[in-house]
Amino acid sequence: MQPRLSVVVPIYNVEEFLEECLESIARQTLHTAAGPGRSGGPEGPGGLECVMVDDGSTDASPLIAREFAARDPRFVYVRQRNAGLSAARNTGVRKASPTAEFLTFVDSDDVVPHDAYERMIASLDETGSDFASGNVWRLTERGRSQAWQYKWLTEPRARTHISRDLDLLSDRVAWNKVFRRAFWDRHRFTFPEGKLYEDTPVMIPAHFLAGSVDVLSDHVYYWRVREGSITRRRTDVKGVRDRIAACAHVSGFLAEHAPEMKKTYDASCLRDDFVYFLEGLPMGGPEYRAAFMTDTAAFLRRADPSVIAGLPVDLRIKWQLVREARTAELIELLAFERANGTAFHVRGALRRRACYPGLGRVPEKLARIGRADLPVVARVGEARWDAEGKLRISGYAYVRNLAATRPGHSVKAGLLKSAHSRGRFRHVPTRTVAAPQATEQSRQQLHCYDLSGFEMTVDPEQLKTGGTWQPGNWLLGVVVAGHGTVRRAAVRSADGASAQSLVRELGDGLRLVLGFSKGRLVLRVQEYAARVDAHRRDGGDVVLSGSLPGRVRPRALRLTHKHSGTDLDYPVALADDRFEVRVRLADLAGVAPTPHLAPKEVEPPHGDRWQANLVLPDGRLKSLAATLDLAPGRYASDTGRELCATANDQGQLVVEVTRQPIADRVAWGADGTLTVDLLASQSGWPEAEFVLRHSGRDEELAVPAVREGERLRAVVAPGGGALREGRWYAFLREAGAEARAGGGECREAERAEGAGRREDGMPVRLLASVAARLPVHQAVQGREFTVDRRFGDRLLVEAGSVLARSERGAYRRHRLRTAHYPNHRERPLRDAVLYFDGDSPRAVHEELVRRGADVEHLWVTHDQQTRVPAGAKGVEEHSAAWYEALARCRRIVTAGHLPDFFERREGQTVVQTWNGAPLKRIGTDLTGTLYADHGHLDALPRLSRQWDVLVSPNRFSTPHLGRALAYDGEVLEAGSPRNDVLFGDDRRKTAERVRRELGLTPDKRIVLYAPTYRDHLAYSPGRFRYEPALDFRAAESVLGDDHVLLVRKHPLTSGRLPGARAPFVRDVSAHPRAAELLLIADVLVTDYSSLMFDFAHTGRPMLFHAYDLEHYRDTVRGFYLDFETSAPGPLLASTGEVVEALRDLDAIAARHTDAYTAFREAYCDLDDGRAAARVVERLMR
Repeated sequence: MQPRLSVVVPIYNVEEFLEECLESIARQTLHTAAGPGRSGGPEGPGGLECVMVDDGSTDASPLIAREFAARDPRFVYVRQRNAGLSAARNTGVRKASPTAEFLTFVDSDDVVPHDAYERMIASLDETGSDFASGNVWRLTERGRSQAWQYKWLTEPRARTHISRDLDLLSDRVAWNKVFRRAFWDRHRFTFPEGKLYEDTPVMIPAHFLAGSVDVLSDHVYYWRVREGSITRRRTDVKGVRDRIAACAHVSGFLAEHAPEMKKTYDASCLRDDFVYFLEGLPMGGPEYRAAFMTDTAAFLRRADPSVIAGLPVDLRIKWQLVREARTAELIELLAFERANGTAFHVRGALRRRACYPGLGRVPEKLARIGRADLPVVARVGEARWDAEGKLRISGYAYVRNLAATRPGHSVKAGLLKSAHSRGRFRHVPTRTVAAPQATEQSRQQLHCYDLSGFEMTVDPEQLKTGGTWQPGNWLLGVVVAGHGTVRRAAVRSADGASAQSLVRELGDGLRLVLGFSKGRLVLRVQEYAARVDAHRRDGGDVVLSGSLPGRVRPRALRLTHKHSGTDLDYPVALADDRFEVRVRLADLAGVAPTPHLAPKEVEPPHGDRWQANLVLPDGRLKSLAATLDLAPGRYASDTGRELCATANDQGQLVVEVTRQPIADRVAWGADGTLTVDLLASQSGWPEAEFVLRHSGRDEELAVPAVREGERLRAVVAPGGGALREGRWYAFLREAGAEARAGGGECREAERAEGAGRREDGMPVRLLASVAARLPVHQAVQGREFTVDRRFGDRLLVEAGSVLARSERGAYRRHRLRTAHYPNHRERPLRDAVLYFDGDSPRAVHEELVRRGADVEHLWVTHDQQTRVPAGAKGVEEHSAAWYEALARCRRIVTAGHLPDFFERREGQTVVQTWNGAPLKRIGTDLTGTLYADHGHLDALPRLSRQWDVLVSPNRFSTPHLGRALAYDGEVLEAGSPRNDVLFGDDRRKTAERVRRELGLTPDKRIVLYAPTYRDHLAYSPGRFRYEPALDFRAAESVLGDDHVLLVRKHPLTSGRLPGARAPFVRDVSAHPRAAELLLIADVLVTDYSSLMFDFAHTGRPMLFHAYDLEHYRDTVRGFYLDFETSAPGPLLASTGEVVEALRDLDAIAARHTDAYTAFREAYCDLDDGRAAARVVERLMR
């Protein structure tokens, strides 16, 4: 077969992702495509070849690639010594068929949509352009999102060129393109070998050298973003130098070939390319900082001196600091910006300029600001219809960086502008109201926007023209006046997920729909020819019926299945102003379900949707409306699939084959519980549970869904910390979904509808009439909960902050920190102990209570997730009381760093118990490593000066803790207070209590699984995604009868436990004391957790699931001891090895007796059950 397309795939150690990548290439529909005069099909010239270049992989990638080549002749395997990505790509081009018409590149951890190459080559066949480029999805373990580099790509552009389309300066990657091979060879393109960021020096010149380029707005590539990828190492010295060098190379190319474009390109580098590395400057080490400052300064010297002038004010100032080599000030500015976004002070009345806290003098012309630097922020909060039929819209609007603390600061007027008639406006009555949430949501500490709120009232009568409503769109805007400025802006949704519709019937076939277009609020007067208001089953038919408000008499209903291209027409029966349509259920159920072709991380479709249109007498199509309270129906076919017909949030009829649950009642009870009633058939959901899942932390709360006929009811008690702050999306999941592998036609249908991710469940939709009445607020146990919707009709519960309004957000915290806290430092100290939660502080508290110390005990709590011990009073973190406690408590006990603003005053005693003995490297010992945050390391000397004494858990730890924490003060070698419970005379009673609380029976071996966090899985500063390294299902299949597995995630990690099922697996992460779990465990399974030092006191066996030992040791953290030779138990690489070791535990323990004994002698020298007593004696003296 002569291929039309050569696909080059460089491969290096990507065993986890390679098969999915190659499968996506093998599934390409390109073989069915053919240009003019070409015959398609797998044997004709429409096929592809894939050249896989193994760049010296050391994992299973070569085996995967060879097997692919063996079973698919289109795939060719080539191996070379490791030489880097560029060299592998160049080898692939040389090995590819020189007569293939087209050439493309794929990175081996990415995925190509099934029809991407067909679409791009079809465009090139039509236009004759030299290459085609397309839109890109960003793919993570959380799903897909629009790649920020291509947000500008909203419309297709055929036969364009970079010289007249400057957006293409952002199109700098190789893998979303298909090149004509003749074009590639003519210009002798090669990727620069031995360099990172190898795409830019080839792609930008290619854009300029092309005669024309096609740009597809549809997505043609899934770019997988994974930690450890060479393009994600922000503070890598080679990375920053190579990126700047690549941009300098392109700049030099333009200076020679297109000098008129050089300044524009240089500006784009300063606006985009270099900013990623600029923002990493505070985290980078000295070598990184020097490399960045030196190389970017050199780039600036070669650039036009005026290139900075066209940049935003913050970048103008930053690049000026680079020019002047003011590294310390630049780092301080970046740290401020990281916490405050685009906030700055505005100085000057006529000639306004930006001023940043702590920043020295900069040229006034660079700090000068114009309208573009002071944008209007106008957001919708809520919209609802009142009893008089008027639309009430509330939100806030302010000019960013200009405060709104007095009525005159933010005078607002609403304005409706016709989108179809120039100059047609309607003024909207608007009043200013308090909106403290505007300040809170601005995420900055400089400005208060509390009086930026507005309430607008839109009377539909205003939208009439000549006394009647005319179909058309009205754009809602707001005029904001204050601080000598008058600005006009569109009113927008708070975020993309909240851009949803609200419908009101106007009569006579007209309705008013509040919606959004590209995020902007739009009021649409819409006309419809027919509206469905009922349906029923009649034998094998589903009968849709409704009203005909106008004169249009449709002749048929057309249902279109987009994926299969199927059109089904059904005649419309008319009777006066009513109609009926009979839809054969077997017709829809007989069309094969749409397969889920996207990567597994992407949420699958939850059914097959059919587009419903009326066929008018002249053949035109018109959409079909539905009443908002139209029940979905649930009509089951012979294959077990269900037909539903209901309205979406825009009031349009939705016909789909699905079992997705729909909530038709959501209500708060007087006892603070939330009841959700769902339409979910017995056949589709025989047993189910209702799940609320946190959108950021991937944690969930599940409750039974109780069946009542063809309905389910779930009752959730969200208060008391059951739901922490954030958005919790609702799902319905099969009870014991993992246990059933599927079977029968119904199960097949479920898998086709996307039930492959059955652990996730299906999102719960809202009936349109219920959604229109949201949001609904309810206060429960000190927290406000809001039942709301996102993405049009998805049910969610938003848990608000437990802090008072006066304590929320960066601005108010800054006020508390800079005014409230210093004021209380002037007041007398209280004879109180403030504890920051941790096992050792709890032990110290217990010792003080045992002694009857006459002190007040205050316990720092967080988001209702902290168990306050008896005798102590909770103080919520970041509350006014918390700041006061830090200022006035005579004694403070902590197991981690205190807030950076805290200053120990005279008379205060601060005891640092730390978090156990260090196995993995910490603090300054991470200097120069990949995941070190040098901004934090720079702060360590200041943070350690907050302490009076550092408690060392053993003599081994003393020098390491002092050095790593930059601490040179008093060290108390007291042992670890948290381990006292392991030595207590009452430890048997304690163990019995803990077993009883956890419901554990004596007939099963208790295995405690306690892995540590992984730095490379960070999803926010100081928070990490739990990595499901242990296969719970495989472990249960072998150990389930006589073992119970207690899982304690590290306190800094979050996420679900895939495959975990009670009673075998119990999540004990919320248990307040890890030492109590050690006390009851028969065996500890960990990886690199410091709990190994603690558990050694028990003398019981330890197993080490060191599946990523080499990576963790050499790249992520490293160890303070020779872990491989010192570990008091076997190092196991897989779940299978862990399971086998547990089955043969006595023999395993016997083999490691000597290592265990040596470990205890080396590291268990101070603990004797009196560590807390020694700490208390030091604390109270």
